Amino acid sequence: MPNTLTRWDPATEFTTMRSLMDRLFDQSFGRLPAIRGGEDLGPSGLGLDVIETGDSFVVKAAVPGIDPKDVDISVEDDVLTIKGEFQQKEEASDENYLRRELRYGSFHRTLRLPPSVDVERADARFEHGMLKLTLPKKPEARARSIKITTDGVIEGEAQSQN
Repeated sequence: MPNTLTRWDPATEFTTMRSLMDRLFDQSFGRLPAIRGGEDLGPSGLGLDVIETGDSFVVKAAVPGIDPKDVDISVEDDVLTIKGEFQQKEEASDENYLRRELRYGSFHRTLRLPPSVDVERADARFEHGMLKLTLPKKPEARARSIKITTDGVIEGEAQSQN
């Protein structure tokens, strides 16, 4: 069997690698929920937990030390925006910090909401430094249980003897 040399084509290798990476990302991240973050958690970001229940979405954010009146929540064109500021208290200038990790400054976070959210019935609560937004789903978007029938008889019903 003769040995043949094949010319190496880097473009083909990169195309194959890109295709494999695209497939990996689609498999890993293609099934994310409809709620998606609008920005990363950089210096102005705010970490969120987003939970889907049968009849609503719940968004939670830890905002310790913030006065609820200093947080602005709005929805425009199906985009939820949460803004606020962590205020720094006046401190003596002679303090010698060994470590300083508390965060101060403004934050801003956006989330695209799915069309199934009923924004008019949204509710925001603030308790023990935790902001909790409840975003109910529209009735037509809620999960329903459908019973299976056999020949027009609902499973579990007694048939009438005529």
